[in-house]
Amino acid sequence: MNVDIKIERSVEVDAPYEKVLPLLTDLEGTIRRFPKLRKLTKLGPNAYLWEMSTIGSKAANIAHEVSYGAKYNIDAKRGEISWVPVPDRGNATIEGRFKLLDQGQRTKLTFDVRGKLREVPVPLMYRLLAPPFIQGKFTRLVDIFLENTREAVLGGAK
Repeated sequence: MNVDIKIERSVEVDAPYEKVLPLLTDLEGTIRRFPKLRKLTKLGPNAYLWEMSTIGSKAANIAHEVSYGAKYNIDAKRGEISWVPVPDRGNATIEGRFKLLDQGQRTKLTFDVRGKLREVPVPLMYRLLAPPFIQGKFTRLVDIFLENTREAVLGGAK
């Protein structure tokens, strides 16, 4: 079964834009804060293959190890990292952007992602429930990523 995902989330950081800006220059460090990322393989300049740990529920037999290739563009003037899928890499196509918005003494981190997960093994009886369930799992991962990133900016360990 193929499952579409679309997530838009944001979080505010109690730090000025200049303190948050290094997130754009440390692309690999920023990516590695994403939860469930098992392996990150460089495919070329600013291009990576993501291999994630199992996402879902083994008890419900809705579990998938997502992998996908992405080519990143860093636009420091706009305060943005955007990415597009690398064709024929993995079992998903994911695109999106991570944007920093200057709010004076605070900075808003915005994360928008959309894509398609292919060949997700879902038992017939769960076909209607699987898309919102999987969307919810990915939304939680994005929330954790934003929190990890906020903590890193503020001097935390993540």
